[in-house]
Amino acid sequence: EAACMTDVMAATAALASSKSPAREEAIKNFYDNHAKGKDLLLCKWFTTQATADVDDALDIVNELLSHPEFSMKNPNKARSVVGAFAANVRAFHNKDGSGYKWLADRIIELDKLNPQVSARMCSSFTTFRRYDKERQELMKAQLDRLMGTEGLSKDAFEIVSRTLKG
Repeated sequence: EAACMTDVMAATAALASSKSPAREEAIKNFYDNHAKGKDLLLCKWFTTQATADVDDALDIVNELLSHPEFSMKNPNKARSVVGAFAANVRAFHNKDGSGYKWLADRIIELDKLNPQVSARMCSSFTTFRRYDKERQELMKAQLDRLMGTEGLSKDAFEIVSRTLKG
C-alpha cells in the first residue's frame, strides 16, 4: 500500500517493465483506482506502458491505440503513447526496424490531425546518424518514406528534410 501517488506511480512503472506475475495486476489497478476518467493520470498510465522495457512493447502500444480513452486527436494522449514509445530505447530501436516503421506510420496518421505534434514526433529520428549502419539505414528509409508522403505538413516536412540534410 503506497503512501502517495509518487510511490504508486514508481511501483507501477517498476512492475510494468518486469516479468513479475504482478505486472498485469499493477497496471490494471492503477487504471481502475487512479487513471480511469482522469486525463493527467491516464496519460501517465499510457506512458508507463509505452516505455516499459518488455519484449511485447509494440503489441502493447498497438493495444493502447485502441483503448477507449485514447484519442490521437488529443495531443497529450498522442504524446503519451506515440512520443513515449519513441523514448523506449529497446523497442523503438529494435534491429528489425519495426519501431521506426510504427512511428512513421503514426506520424503520417497524426500529421492529418495535428501537424505540430506530428512534427515533434519526427524529431525522434533526428539523431539517426549516431546509430550503427543497419539502424541508420532503417531510420533513413522511414525518413525517406515520410518525405514521399503526399500532403505531409510543412511542419513535419521541415523537420524531416533538415534531418536528412544533416
